Amino acid sequence: MTAVFSFSPLVDVIHPEAPAIATLRTSVPYDVIAPFSNVLDALTLLSPDQYAATFALCAIIALGLWTYRSSRSRARFVPIRLVRAALCFSGGTIAVAGIMLVATRPMASLALADRDLVAIDFHSHTDASHDGRSGFDAERNREWHSSSGFDVAYVTDHRTFDGALNGAARNPAQSGDRTVLLPGVELRDADEHPILIGVDPKRMRITSPDWKAAAVEADGGPAPPMLLLSLPGNIVHIPLDETSGTVHLTAIEAADGSPRGMAQSARDRDAIMALAARLHLAVLSASDNHGWGRTAPAWSVMRIPGWRDMTPAGLDIAIRRTIIAEGPRAIDVIVRRTAPPPGNVLETAGGGIIVAVVMLRTMSLPDRVSWLAWSWGLCFVSLRIARRNRNALGARGRKRVERKLTTDVDAAA
Repeated sequence: MTAVFSFSPLVDVIHPEAPAIATLRTSVPYDVIAPFSNVLDALTLLSPDQYAATFALCAIIALGLWTYRSSRSRARFVPIRLVRAALCFSGGTIAVAGIMLVATRPMASLALADRDLVAIDFHSHTDASHDGRSGFDAERNREWHSSSGFDVAYVTDHRTFDGALNGAARNPAQSGDRTVLLPGVELRDADEHPILIGVDPKRMRITSPDWKAAAVEADGGPAPPMLLLSLPGNIVHIPLDETSGTVHLTAIEAADGSPRGMAQSARDRDAIMALAARLHLAVLSASDNHGWGRTAPAWSVMRIPGWRDMTPAGLDIAIRRTIIAEGPRAIDVIVRRTAPPPGNVLETAGGGIIVAVVMLRTMSLPDRVSWLAWSWGLCFVSLRIARRNRNALGARGRKRVERKLTTDVDAAA
């Protein structure tokens, strides 16, 4: 049924009616374990409210199955059994969340339709950030982005360039050879966390956690550095440069991969787009990846002819020059389709069902075939086990009858 009413797993936020410039590509290993891949991807892309709704739905289903099984067995109610079942459900939930966050598994990636298009992540982290996953160094950051279809990723650790410098040391000579890591930094302005790109990490010192002090030392070079407004945050509070003309707000995130960022980008998308139009800002996406999970939520796609033959430093300059020249038209934001944020109590209560329906409607044909194969395979195995158990029970019953008959005959004799 969902195959009949299926739709694309990707959405172009800026130009939803334009011809598709990208598709979502999955590998054979991803498709082979599609029931696990699809579910873990869907869970990774949930907002906090959707997590709560999905957990509640699973808990209700688990309680219903436990109640049905207890009624079929006609056993009297024992509270300890319910407590044991609740602990098993909680343990299973924690296990699924752990697999989702830390397990290495195949990733769905972006495939672009034109060689002049480049997929960029403007906001990511390594273990150099205080909240980065331990062991998630620059090369693991590069592997994560490469596996999800990114050509370029800015390493924007919190107030440090250590991760960016380690990534730049192993960049390819030409940008088209493999995923490029470019330098940036996540700064602070009160409760906001703007992203600064286009600076030389070998020449710039972060002398203060406040971005204004850092901006004084930013070296523009061939193209000026840029300030990007990240989510989650107060989009009404716009950082303004009061000390130097070298840095100014250039773009704003319309999609952010953190759970709270995904919630705000879905809830405030119209306000974000209106703000971008009013201030002539480019709109971009960011994974905000700290090393957890194996699902890319969105990609920023730009057209830069000849980018594959550029050096990483040259590509960094070309990206900023294109944003300056084209402004709001510079970037297409391609996001994974997810369940919309709940608009009322009914939608909140049914959030888990909506998440499941969206996941099913966005699956590819190979994924559907995999789901059917797993379903029928598990059904076949279950029937074989049930038949074997019945035969074993029947054999034991016959032996009991034979023993009883033998006893009765001996007693009669």
